[in-house]
Amino acid sequence: MHSDMWELMSLDLALNTSLLPIVLLQYVAMVGILSTLLMLRQDAQRLIKSQKMLLGLILGASNVALIALASEFMQTPTKVFLSNDMLFLAGLLGGWWGATACLMLVALARYWIAGPLQFEEALFSFSLMTLGGIALHRWFQSRDLCALNLRGISLVLLVRVGAAIAPMQVIAWMGTVDSSVTAHLLSLRLLSSLLSLPMFILIFAMLRREARYQQAQHRLLQQAVTDPITQLPNRRALGNHLEYLHQQPANQRGGHSLLVIQITNLKDLVAIHGHDWTDHLLIRLAQELQSGASSQVLQTSAAPRLFMFSTLSLALDLPDRSLQLIEESTLIASLQMTLQTRLAGDGGLSPKLQFCVIDACAGGSANITLRNISLALQDHRQAVHYLHRSLLEKAQSKELIRQQLQDWLRYDNPPLQYQPKFCLRQRTVIGAEALLRARDGQGAAISPLLILDVVRHQELLQAFEWATIEAVIRDAQDYQRAGLSGPLAVNVSADTLSAVDFATRLIQRLQEAGLPGRRLALELTENTLLQDTQQVAYNMLLLKDHGVILALDDFGTGYSALSILAKYPFGEVKIDHSMISLLHYERMRTAVSIALQSARLYEATLTAEGVETQEQIDILQGIGIHCAQGYFFSPAVPLAELIELGIAAECSDSDRAS
Repeated sequence: MHSDMWELMSLDLALNTSLLPIVLLQYVAMVGILSTLLMLRQDAQRLIKSQKMLLGLILGASNVALIALASEFMQTPTKVFLSNDMLFLAGLLGGWWGATACLMLVALARYWIAGPLQFEEALFSFSLMTLGGIALHRWFQSRDLCALNLRGISLVLLVRVGAAIAPMQVIAWMGTVDSSVTAHLLSLRLLSSLLSLPMFILIFAMLRREARYQQAQHRLLQQAVTDPITQLPNRRALGNHLEYLHQQPANQRGGHSLLVIQITNLKDLVAIHGHDWTDHLLIRLAQELQSGASSQVLQTSAAPRLFMFSTLSLALDLPDRSLQLIEESTLIASLQMTLQTRLAGDGGLSPKLQFCVIDACAGGSANITLRNISLALQDHRQAVHYLHRSLLEKAQSKELIRQQLQDWLRYDNPPLQYQPKFCLRQRTVIGAEALLRARDGQGAAISPLLILDVVRHQELLQAFEWATIEAVIRDAQDYQRAGLSGPLAVNVSADTLSAVDFATRLIQRLQEAGLPGRRLALELTENTLLQDTQQVAYNMLLLKDHGVILALDDFGTGYSALSILAKYPFGEVKIDHSMISLLHYERMRTAVSIALQSARLYEATLTAEGVETQEQIDILQGIGIHCAQGYFFSPAVPLAELIELGIAAECSDSDRAS
């Protein structure tokens, strides 16, 4: 390049300073465009690695928009635009794909604004600038944006300035453009390069800041799905994994099973060795499951994934292993033996392991699968559980009952029906027994025994029985207002009756409801009273003094019927239906007669339960029993039907009397 050209260029450079405001506005616009792009795409590293074409198109389209705006204000023969910076960035960030997309848009914009005049030289200049960015792309892409430093930025800026000057040197050497025009272009390039240096530094700072933010977010996410003790993926990570499996087509995911291993005596181990020792035990168990010996036992084609299911258990995802295949093999037995041997204590208490195997995609969702495992692990009676669909349905049924139970306790409204008790002489209703009659979402009846099993397992027996008493008291008010005589009976356990404030609380509740004590009967089964406590006796005496009727249910089915009748002030004795069904035997009739004499001895009435035939009624009346209930008279019915039945029976008795 000749010395006179440098003189022209220096003069032109001074003249071009008048264009600085427009150039700066374009740089600000470019920073804003990239800032918006990072805000929308969020992950800068991923944007550079996987969105190259998109990046090139956005840079090219932005360049076209800026050219259109700038051309309205600059009337010089050559235009000062951001094309070079856009092309360099497209090559640097987007590689060949991004650079090609941007170059095509920039070239079209140049042709649209300036026409065919010196288009080849411009395209040549654009191409060299683009190649400068592409030359650094692989190096830049391999860099961690979080560790981007001044040395790396300086290299990029040096290549950027070199890519701006090199095309002008080649064009000047070729002589295809007038030297004054070349000097003008070179001055513009030097000016724009100097001005673009801070812009590039700002862009790289934005990229580094965004990358560090994403890295911090990733660390937080990892902490949220990682167990702090074992550093294994936790229950949330397991849920995400199961959700992913559920989303896969059934013919692609194959057989996936979950093996959950729980330490059932961890509390005892903590009491003996402390928390630190048991934490190391969980880590050892995880290491054993990931070791070569356990991997040979598992024999899976794909590597099993280990998760921390809870503080007591680990979950192992077994790909290509169906529940049936695991059950038919010796896999669990072999793994159990291997782990028990390796984790055996040195003369002290050894960890006890419980295994639970379930189809990873059973239940239709990850939450149901995790819930089924939790329900199964609550039962420590079996060392190995294979959760087949029938067991899953039972577990799910118990969970639904638990949810219903919470509503019953919250509103004191368990679903009750009443089986009426009849006077055999007059065939009138003289009371009724409250019985639990619940149904599931499909309208099918739920066994009361299953409900009580859930109640006891949840340790809610006393709360449930009190909610039942509250419901019976409300119904007893309606029963009394209907003009019907006799009490409504409710079953209670000795656990409830042994509460210190039970009797006083119940008496107070009856007074608030305006009910005399004789309107309520408490039925206690013989077996629950085997625990002889002074509190039970005190409460029973207090209730009896207030008029509440106490009934001994299922009389004759235990081993100490007479001693219990002697200890507690029962006003009624109820013979179990199993004895009534055998009244056709002479020995059973004798036993019932003895029961009647025992009841009379302690000034109690005798009621027969489970009466189903006229023959049984005749025998009972012959023995001297005058109170009975059973399907012969009526099954359990809602309160409204009980009231209608009682009124109808009284009307029939009045008709017979007249």
